[in-house]
Amino acid sequence: MFEANWVSPARVSAGLATTVQGSSSVTLDATADAAFAASITGLNPVTQRQFRKGFSTIYNIWAYASPTLTLDRAFVEVGSASSYSIFQSYYPAPMQDFHSWVSIRDMTNFLDLFTDRYTREKLNAMDPQRNWYYFPTDVAFYQLDLNPASSTYRFPLFELWGAPQSVLPYQLYGLRKGVDLVNPTDTLPPQIGEDVVMALARAYAYEWAEANKGDSPRNQGPDFRFLIGEAKSAYDRSFKDYRQTDRSMVDNWFSGRKSNLRGSFYAHYNSVTQTGGPGWGLWG
Repeated sequence: MFEANWVSPARVSAGLATTVQGSSSVTLDATADAAFAASITGLNPVTQRQFRKGFSTIYNIWAYASPTLTLDRAFVEVGSASSYSIFQSYYPAPMQDFHSWVSIRDMTNFLDLFTDRYTREKLNAMDPQRNWYYFPTDVAFYQLDLNPASSTYRFPLFELWGAPQSVLPYQLYGLRKGVDLVNPTDTLPPQIGEDVVMALARAYAYEWAEANKGDSPRNQGPDFRFLIGEAKSAYDRSFKDYRQTDRSMVDNWFSGRKSNLRGSFYAHYNSVTQTGGPGWGLWG
């Protein structure tokens, strides 16, 4: 399991941006360039922002060299010097081995976002121009980060719908797949013991040995098939025990922190917005 955060940046729209139809370059005037440069932080890098004019195509920003933006593809609308928006709709998973969400919570507005209500296909049917924005309500898988210059290259990207326009912190809870073991010095996650890894390693070693026996005669030497079976049995027993223990820990976490309460089950109060509620769960 993991715990992480997203922070949405404020929308940048000061000044003018000049686009040319068929070109992936966008030139910001002095006002726009200063506003965008001031908005760049480690939490919201250039390569995770989006650019659009009006309610036209949403483009990903792949690079920035003042005062020029480079988009992920050629600008197809009529080019001009006009108003624009730079914002962030797509957010990377905290790690490349991301598995699934438990919850995503808007900490300012005490809202739990839906993580499984809509797919991108459904969002495209409901809001094809993406003109619903301000306070996101849903999270949907978008695609992998395809920008080789991005620090999250090939990480899963998720769309916040509708797109946030101001600085909002989000608290993330989820599950990760785990990183593959590659080197002898790699460290096992605490949920898995060395015995289960070594049992599977022996099974693979015995398979190799059985496949590489000498052919003259084939039936001489140890019969590794029985050793393969015993190693796999030891692996299955150990893996079952470790998985049951890990599942118990996850179930305990869910019993104390349910993602479907939507912030209204218990009484709540927010000092920022000066709002609160008694919670409906106490009456049922």
